[in-house]
Amino acid sequence: MKTLRLLTALILLFSFAKLTANNPDSLRNVLAQQRNADRLPTLVRLCPYEFKGLIANDLAQTYTQEIFRWGEQLKDTTALIKGCLCLVVNQENDVLGTPQYLARAEGLAAHQPQLMTDILFRWANYYADIGKSDSSKLCLNRAIELAKKHQLRSKQAFLLSILAKIESGKGKGRAADSLSQLAFSLCQNRRDSADVLSNWGGVQKDLGKPEEAAKAFLAAYQMSLQNENYVLAAFVLNQYASILRDEGKSEQAIKYLEEVVRLSKQIHYNTTLASAYNSLGVLFQKNKNYDQALTYYELAMSLKKSMGRPKKILITARNMAELYWNTQKYAACLAFSETYIPLSIDLKNAEIQSDLAFLAAMSATKLGQKSRAQQYLNMGEMSMKNMKTREEMPEVYQFAAQTNALMGNFEKAYQYEIQFKNLQDSISSVEKSRTIAELETRYETNKQAQQIAVLAKDNALKRTQQYALFSGLASLILLALGLGFNIKTRKQHNTILEKTNGELTKKNHEVQTLLREIHHRVKNNLQIISSLLRLQARRVSDENALEALQTGQARVRSMALLHQRLYQGEELKNIPMHPYLSDLTDSLLDVYQNDDIPIDLQLNVEDIALDVDTAVPLGLIANELITNALKYAFADRKEGKIHLTLKKNETHFSLSVTDNGIGIPLSINGKPV
Repeated sequence: MKTLRLLTALILLFSFAKLTANNPDSLRNVLAQQRNADRLPTLVRLCPYEFKGLIANDLAQTYTQEIFRWGEQLKDTTALIKGCLCLVVNQENDVLGTPQYLARAEGLAAHQPQLMTDILFRWANYYADIGKSDSSKLCLNRAIELAKKHQLRSKQAFLLSILAKIESGKGKGRAADSLSQLAFSLCQNRRDSADVLSNWGGVQKDLGKPEEAAKAFLAAYQMSLQNENYVLAAFVLNQYASILRDEGKSEQAIKYLEEVVRLSKQIHYNTTLASAYNSLGVLFQKNKNYDQALTYYELAMSLKKSMGRPKKILITARNMAELYWNTQKYAACLAFSETYIPLSIDLKNAEIQSDLAFLAAMSATKLGQKSRAQQYLNMGEMSMKNMKTREEMPEVYQFAAQTNALMGNFEKAYQYEIQFKNLQDSISSVEKSRTIAELETRYETNKQAQQIAVLAKDNALKRTQQYALFSGLASLILLALGLGFNIKTRKQHNTILEKTNGELTKKNHEVQTLLREIHHRVKNNLQIISSLLRLQARRVSDENALEALQTGQARVRSMALLHQRLYQGEELKNIPMHPYLSDLTDSLLDVYQNDDIPIDLQLNVEDIALDVDTAVPLGLIANELITNALKYAFADRKEGKIHLTLKKNETHFSLSVTDNGIGIPLSINGKPV
């Protein structure tokens, strides 16, 4: 019997030696073999923050209650503190209980600086959740100072990287960069570096640098795999895929998201798995693969409900409601929106409340329920007033314009459309100002470095001259004086040249910025004209007038796409024709394609870039030819093909548009050809 007990103890000891920080399944297996107070160390190890998403909230709360029971019985202060933190981390839908548990933990951790930094970090998260950003930042700075005082370098590095992320979210690029560099300098091992790299990717994403963010997330992913920290690996790979998704690289994004799904399933990491499912749904919805999108949304919703994550549930609920609207399932859209509007009110999420209210109003309008539609329209417009983040508002303004137009409120729809365009311009201007400030900072830094280099060379030369003076040779003295005069003259010329080059560079940058702004505003004005034509078309019943309005709208859109290409591209003069014609044909297909007659539109466009004077008439010609084909060529066909070709010859360009439609009857001298 003693031998059996000894063997059992050795097995348990070996199991503990094999446990890793990111293996809750192993910990649960050990826990199942333990009884009474012996369970406390394993329970404490099951409650770290990184296990959120690996352990369901209700199970985590069960573990926590047991920690409290044994911790109080054994008077284990550390276990009680960690139990409080575990409850705080896993009670997303109970914000009111957070201060109570944090206050208790803080009272117990007076002489435990490492745990106190964790508590202050949780206080910072709590204040951020309730909108008290100043209090949040104060708690975070207290945690950083405490970590610095007690030389907790790993903690300090992580907290500094979090503070950098907060600063970048406010558009403070210099502060975010400085804090991040300090965080990197404090990293003690690869695990620290992976955490800081992950937050550095978020900083770059906030500052509008997707390429830098992607590099950081990929580096953090590879480092996490080496550390066997698969939770962080899945998270950062999901972030990398989201950048690809936002940049329109759908196929690559899907490929990486499928890898996130595989990795998350392997470690039962439901938080990132649900996020990946939701992102896949967004991508398939964007590509109009609605059945596949709905499947992924339902998978995401099921996981989020099982984990008890109401904030995350709302995101997928909004996406699903929009999917029902896009697929003309108005009754389902109305019912779904009504189901989740109360949750958005409870969580004070004004953006999603507005979206759901507008979707409900549009669906009710389509179902002929005017009073119900008006009720939700009023709700959507009221909740817009509670929105705090400017970046959230453009999409909501678009929803408001669309809803009012559908309900016949064309004047209000136009006003919302104007607000949408103005806000876009404002956000764009802020981003441009931030970019210009960063460029000026880099310029000044480089300039200072050049001046330091010149001074260093000058000092070296002066030392050489001093040595020559000690030789006592008059000829060398005269030569040194001559060299000194020559250096001084050359330095003055270099200073003038540097100043002139700097001014020219700055003026060139200002001119480029102004040109981009001009093209941006021209594009916006053309889009407003297009919107006005679209609104007018909804009030016209005469088919000829409606056709004329749609034709005018297509022509205006073709010119707007040109100016959009100019302000988004690297060059401000020439327009690459392949992406421009691709955007133009996609736009025309959306307007004119009949769902009963699938159209295969193929492009064969060489790598050609044209200036505005040439591109505008060419775009209008292509617009007319493709529009005519879409409207008239396939009247009695089950499917159609259109082929657009643009080639460059030695002296001219050749544009051709062909289709396999019914053709145009031609005659010469009254005789059919």
